[in-house]
Amino acid sequence: MKNLLACALLLLLYSCSGQNVNDGKRLINKETLLQHVKILSSDEFGGRAPATEGARKAVDYISSQFTKIGLAPINGSHTQKLDLIRYQKVVDKSWLKIKEDGKLFSFRTDGEKDENLTFYSTSLNPVDDITDAEIIFVGYAVEAPEHDWDDFKGVDVKGKILLFLNNDPQIMKDGMYDPEYFKGESRTYYGRHTYKFEQAMKHGAAGGLLIHTTYSAGYPFQVLSTGGLSPHFTLDLPGAGAKIPFLAHVDSLTSDRIARTFGKTLPELFELAKRKDFKPINTGLKLSAHIETDISKKETVNIFGVAEGTDPKLKDEYIVFSAHYDHLGTRDGEGDQIFNGAWDNASGTASIMNLAEAFAKSPTKRSLIFLACAAEESGSLGSMAFTANCPLPLKQIVGNINIDMPNVHGLTRDIAVVGINSNSIGDAFKTIAKNILVEGKPFLPTDDPEPNAGLFYRSDQVNFAKKGIPAVFVFSGKDFIGKPDNYKAERRLEVYHKVADEINSDWDLTGLERDLKFVFDV
Repeated sequence: MKNLLACALLLLLYSCSGQNVNDGKRLINKETLLQHVKILSSDEFGGRAPATEGARKAVDYISSQFTKIGLAPINGSHTQKLDLIRYQKVVDKSWLKIKEDGKLFSFRTDGEKDENLTFYSTSLNPVDDITDAEIIFVGYAVEAPEHDWDDFKGVDVKGKILLFLNNDPQIMKDGMYDPEYFKGESRTYYGRHTYKFEQAMKHGAAGGLLIHTTYSAGYPFQVLSTGGLSPHFTLDLPGAGAKIPFLAHVDSLTSDRIARTFGKTLPELFELAKRKDFKPINTGLKLSAHIETDISKKETVNIFGVAEGTDPKLKDEYIVFSAHYDHLGTRDGEGDQIFNGAWDNASGTASIMNLAEAFAKSPTKRSLIFLACAAEESGSLGSMAFTANCPLPLKQIVGNINIDMPNVHGLTRDIAVVGINSNSIGDAFKTIAKNILVEGKPFLPTDDPEPNAGLFYRSDQVNFAKKGIPAVFVFSGKDFIGKPDNYKAERRLEVYHKVADEINSDWDLTGLERDLKFVFDV
């Protein structure tokens, strides 16, 4: 009976739109999706880094498709300009020293083989000098009054270098994560590395050293290991990002060696930091650095278009479908150095383009905005700019469905909808899924498949949520039909933020076609 009611509700909704829903839904297909991905992830687009020729080609392509589909502009335009500040460490003029009792502590850094520490400055100063700053271990650097948690305990860390752990404090109860603290296993914003560096800025520290383990971060150190070599971007807006003279990520082996210099081990640091009575520890180490940074102003754009709603009243409410079109660009070096970003996130951009085509043919009561976000890889800057300077009254946006790294590897029994349990958009996903059968069982939408990784804070939906707008993040499922349990995790590890992220022989967009038709019904 419940399934019959759900189907009746769907038919009612579609009949109210005045269009045959199947006219639009039929336009969602794997051939169209693959063609969009092939173009966006081609070498010609050079990895689509912000403010590059490749990104401009991507903008032209997406804009032309939105116009071809018939999406309306907002305020006469399909684009929104972002004023960016680009900054990149001058590697051959920058250096870092850490001393233990006057003796140099050894490590490998940016550009060296198998580097285990990457550093740069986010202060936006051309030159930053730090001399013998004390390194203070501050646990997780968390100040959470709602949990009566304070890792600083009033200690003055101004001018110091903060050594801190990734993730939330890991509080256990009866052998499991205690749900009373920091949402148990699920990472909160306190666990994000961005929060840690914001804490360093807030307390007037000279900088921060973030201890990186694959478990505590949710991804291997290699994802960040070239941070000191790469260009970075921030918005030219007040309060955008943590601006500190020194920022570093250090791998687990080197972190353990650092811990041993003051009589601890890395596991012992994690144990110490999960206590409420933890107090900052002076490691006895001192850090000196000279960092020169090349700074310039750049421009890029968000791209959007509107499928106008059919209801005279509800058409002034908007649901935003978003996906970021940027990736990591091209780096100097031998061999293939183009980070094509086929999965991340040409596939997501292709998804909203194909959805736009479907909804232009079969519009809904509310209006829909299709937003291709710039500079997500630089800290979700495109969606931050869109929500900070929205081209229409923000109160008219009633929901966001973001798509990032959707399923490109075949049929699954599930789909990840991160944030599904936080709002009524998630309820709609659960309702519609009951009407889709996979091997005789209902299709399963799940929340974050990697709760410890904190995926909700790592893509563009987070900036809508920060404004109080219900938002979810559509991500690939992991229960593949005919493939091993760890298939998705292994594929992601092989290509994530690597030049290997290209269309490969294992791509099969049958699952993505099915998933997007599901999203269309939602």
